[in-house]
Amino acid sequence: MSRSYLTALGRENAKEFYEDNRVIDRCIFCGQHKEIKTTMTIYFSEFETNTGPICKGCYSANAKTAQTS
Repeated sequence: MSRSYLTALGRENAKEFYEDNRVIDRCIFCGQHKEIKTTMTIYFSEFETNTGPICKGCYSANAKTAQTS
């Protein structure tokens, strides 16, 4: 389907176009089964790390914000 066809139908932001790849898994921060944003590595020490999925809520709560000067 062409983009102009989808725009004419008002469906350019329909759920079936962007929610097909939703992943539900256990978050390494909160431990709950939620929709996953990405995979992250937590460094506890030089030798101890934990890599796993992180949910959208924990990702936004722990993300660093860009500082403008």
